[in-house]
Amino acid sequence: MSINQNHRRFTAKEKYAIIKEGEYGSMSINEVCRKNRISTSLYYQWRKQAQKAMLEGFNSKSGRKKSNRYTEELKAENERLKATLLEITQENVELKKKSLK
Repeated sequence: MSINQNHRRFTAKEKYAIIKEGEYGSMSINEVCRKNRISTSLYYQWRKQAQKAMLEGFNSKSGRKKSNRYTEELKAENERLKATLLEITQENVELKKKSLK
């Protein structure tokens, strides 16, 4: 018998539900662990991982990256429009010069 046959696998949703039940439910942590057949140390390990992931989510700069990407797109569009305006202005000056001759 291999060691892995004794271990159950929990999905992220299942882990979250167990942590949530321990934090906000009417049962104690020990009761929640007994009900789900996990050790209390595993429960606290999962909770620590969840808290770390939450902090990383709050600290992530994904919002800034999106904002910076949007800003870069706007800058590129602005440069394109400036170049187009310059080209049209130059054409306009040339046409005026031709019409005055």
